[in-house]
Amino acid sequence: MIDESPEARAPAPGRGGRSVTWLSVGVNVSLGATKCLVGYFGQSRALLADGLHSLTDLASDAAVLFGIHYANRPPDEKHLYGHHRAASLVTLFIALSLLAFCIVLIFDSVRALGLGTSAVPHWPTLVIALGSIGVKEALYWRTRRVGLRLRSQMLMANAWHHRTDSLSSLLAATGILVALVFGPEWAFVDTLIGVVLGVFLGIEGAKLMRGALDDLMDAAPGQALIDDLREHILPTPGALAYHDFRARRVGDMIEVDFHLLVPPEMNVEEAHAVAARVKREILSRHPEVLNVLIHVEPALPEHHRNRGIADGGLG
Repeated sequence: MIDESPEARAPAPGRGGRSVTWLSVGVNVSLGATKCLVGYFGQSRALLADGLHSLTDLASDAAVLFGIHYANRPPDEKHLYGHHRAASLVTLFIALSLLAFCIVLIFDSVRALGLGTSAVPHWPTLVIALGSIGVKEALYWRTRRVGLRLRSQMLMANAWHHRTDSLSSLLAATGILVALVFGPEWAFVDTLIGVVLGVFLGIEGAKLMRGALDDLMDAAPGQALIDDLREHILPTPGALAYHDFRARRVGDMIEVDFHLLVPPEMNVEEAHAVAARVKREILSRHPEVLNVLIHVEPALPEHHRNRGIADGGLG
């Protein structure tokens, strides 16, 4: 049986993730407060909702910072496999906070439409909404770049939170512009945008929640990644076949295990060396792989199988 110590395989977000998340904290505090103040005094319900959305992003940022810290902790007596699932829990928290915000936003906007309390917003609200689009788009691309480089689902979830904020600012700007250009009789558009915005953000939140729940339920990564992982097995000299190949997400990381068939005439030391080479090849090509567990078997008919996520070689 060949495995790899999780302590040596923990390239979690770390410093790069922390720096971009702290940047997000500063942006969300300043931008959220500005949009709330201008939206309130400028009579724009859409911009006020957009500002509240920016402030809810602070909860996401705090959760990401916690997740980065906690997921990097080494295994202990109660968590022998490490703490990497903290990243999935943080992603779930981000999704739930987004969904809660959407419910409140939709309810408040529908109530305002029913009461007919829509007012024409002031021009400064349009300026702030347009400026917010550029700021949050820039933050989205920066966080996304770091998330892709570190292969962090948690950072990618936070990046999409920034993208929804920029899109909500776009919708808010649209509603404000319509109300300003066409007059009081079109002021309801600004409030109606709040409903549309709530539905859109709710869909995105549901997608994030589904991904986090899949990870917590040991869902396999995408088929393309599974195929890529499998490509490094059979080219290794001495690896004749394999079966019961499995992979699962553990937070932002991936665990792999499978049965490896080697020539039956090999002794234990030689078979161990073959499995070790396969393991090193997978780990060197995929830094997102936390652990590889290989069960070595002789390539005899009774050891051939055809089961698992996908099968290769003779099995």
